[in-house]
Formats: sequence, C-alpha cells, structure tokens
Amino acid sequence: MYHRCIYTSTLYFDPNVILRVITAPNSAFAQVRDNEEKYFAQSIGLLVFTSILGALLLVPFIMIPIDDLYFEGVDDDNFPTDNTDVILFVGINTLNGLFSAVLFYFIGKKIGGNTNWKKVFSVIFHTHVPLIPMSVILSILLFLMMDSIASIDSSLLIELDEDEEQILSLIGPMLGYVGLFVTVTIAFVVWIFVVSVKAVKTVNGFGTAKAFGLIILVMIISSIVTAPFGT
Repeated sequence: MYHRCIYTSTLYFDPNVILRVITAPNSAFAQVRDNEEKYFAQSIGLLVFTSILGALLLVPFIMIPIDDLYFEGVDDDNFPTDNTDVILFVGINTLNGLFSAVLFYFIGKKIGGNTNWKKVFSVIFHTHVPLIPMSVILSILLFLMMDSIASIDSSLLIELDEDEEQILSLIGPMLGYVGLFVTVTIAFVVWIFVVSVKAVKTVNGFGTAKAFGLIILVMIISSIVTAPFGT
C-alpha cells in the first residue's frame, strides 16, 4: 500500500522533470511526450499554477495605493483595485494558455506534427515552467520599484526645479529598478522562447525553422483573438 501511494503521487507530480525543463529541456520534453498519461495532470497543474504566480505582478499595485501626486491625470480604473482583478487575470491567463495549446495542436497536426492531442498539450504546458522563476523575480523587482517611487518626495522634485543632477540623484534608485526590471524581463522572454522552440521540435519532430514559424503564428493568432479580453 505504501509503495502504491508513492507511485500515485509521482504519477501526478514529478519535480525532477520540472527541474529538467530548466536544465535539460530536450530530454525533459521527450520524457513528457513519451509518458503523456503520466504527466498530463501535472501539465494542467503547471498551467494554473503559473497563471496564479503571474498575478503576483499585480500585487504591488494593490498593496501600494496609487498616489495622485505621481500619477496625476491617470485614470485609476487602469490599475487593479481589488481581488476581483487578480482572479480575473488568473482566469484569462489560464484560458489564454489553453487556447494557445489548442492552436499548437491543430495547426501543428495540419503541417505534419503530432496527432496525439494529449502529448502536445502535456509538452506545451510544461513550457510554462520558466514562468515560475520569472514571476517570482519580476514580482520582487516590481514591488521594490513601486516602493522606490512611493518614497520619492514630490515636493523636493518641485523645489529642485531644473537641477538635473540632484533630480537624477533623487530618482536614481527608481531608475535602477526600472532598468533591472526591463533587462530581466527581456532575458526571461528570450529564454522562454528558446524553451518553447525546443518543446515544439520535440513533440512534433519539426526542424528549428518550422517550430519557430509555428510559434510565431500561434502568438499572432492568440494575440488577435484574446486582445479584447485583456482590456
């Protein structure tokens, strides 16, 4: 009975394959592809979990009130104000991930890819693994950036007037966080794209160019279809 319980738990959660998506993506995706029944539930869990983590990016806006002194003239409705916005964000993110997987399956099958939808879904959802460190790190940076903005005394900015050196000294920490946030975001986006190419190649048997083209096509279609829900 004890061994059976261990098998059941590993059937739905395998931290080793999740780690190898980061360290050895090709072999990890091949393992998921060849054992889709074992990893399908885990892949769904990853989709939902990373959607929830993505909502952490909204937390600084909720915890630190929008100050009219720094956002004068900006409609506060553009910023999340309660937990409903976070829940809505999680739901939209999850549906967007599911819709993208559907596109990968149907378009990929049409151009000679894998015809087993469960294999495709399981592998594609495992490409969400890099979103875990990305969401955590960017959430921390965003919180620090917002805290830095809130700590700037607007009256000092007015008094300094055109003294650019003193102004830069005052807002320097905030600019540093902004630059770091942008740099880290770009690095993660590139990493996730590379991992996605490896996943599409592995599950469909495509070459790099074909996998690259499929990802771009799915991104374009998904963006057009889901754009109204992101407003």
